[in-house]
Amino acid sequence: MRKITGFKLNLRRAEVKRRAKRAGLDLEALGFGEAELQKLIQQAAKAIQAGVLYDTFKHPDMDAPALSPIPGLAYSLILATLGPDFAPAKEKAAAQSPEMRALWEILEAVALDEAVRFATQLLEEEAAKASCVLSPLNPIQDPAALDCALRKLEGSKLDMSFREGRIEPPPSVAVSASWLAQSKARGKSKKD
Repeated sequence: MRKITGFKLNLRRAEVKRRAKRAGLDLEALGFGEAELQKLIQQAAKAIQAGVLYDTFKHPDMDAPALSPIPGLAYSLILATLGPDFAPAKEKAAAQSPEMRALWEILEAVALDEAVRFATQLLEEEAAKASCVLSPLNPIQDPAALDCALRKLEGSKLDMSFREGRIEPPPSVAVSASWLAQSKARGKSKKD
């Protein structure tokens, strides 16, 4: 199990804008021009204490049927959290309006995706050394599988626990990916 904490997440303004547009939020109408949006992103970033736990488990593994997205040579688990201060900051800002709640939920989703992407990049490097590729990420949502993932990765090392069918503290997420053998033909370049 590997634990990484305190890394900086890049909350990309363009990604926040894209997701806000998809959610039907008009940032300009809400008073969030470029400068104001950047200020909000910086405010959210200050509340984040990012942490990830990840590890890879080779088959056979008794938990693979519940945690491995597809059969492969192995599977990796990732637990990611934004830390205990993000939820209170989000609730304080969200009390202003339903739009602010929606905007902070977008910031949360972008930050969690970035934390998972950080750990995934490290796992992709490890998989490549073993001539493998990772399957698409599979969010773990089943309560029994979440509990299992937290135990396997020792979620307590990031003060994460399983309560009432979800991971504490929010916002936190668990995902898995299978290791698949890379085709030898896929790795070679074509000759003209």
